[in-house]
Amino acid sequence: MKILISPFSKKLRNGNKNPKDYPYWDKLLELIKKHEIKQIGIAGEKILVKDYYQDRPFTEIKQLLDWCDIWISVDNWFPHFVNNYGDKKGIVLWGKSDPKLFGYDNNINLLKGEKNLRKNQFDIWENEVYDENVFVLPEEILKYL
Repeated sequence: MKILISPFSKKLRNGNKNPKDYPYWDKLLELIKKHEIKQIGIAGEKILVKDYYQDRPFTEIKQLLDWCDIWISVDNWFPHFVNNYGDKKGIVLWGKSDPKLFGYDNNINLLKGEKNLRKNQFDIWENEVYDENVFVLPEEILKYL
């Protein structure tokens, strides 16, 4: 299986860790290492796999989307990109954002629980504290691969 990952959300202006960033990428990648995995991202992000595509134009990102069988992303720009440039199903890892507001029904939206959602869904992320406990564990993701 060919998997494209978009593992991070943009850096916060205050320098804090973005509450949308999934904390268990290392464990997940260990569990799916038999698959061919490519990562897209921007300068300054942690490189998780050897096939890393940094700061690429949308045309090239679309080619990577066409290449993959499935994609995995946090709540960032990428699910919106996919929704506009194709209809390939992906897995979105949600923490404190509500997928009913910001997600797409055609994706596999993994949310640990509504009790973890932040009260003001439209507040700036700099006001939110990072909490790794709001995310599903990697084993939950395996059920969809």
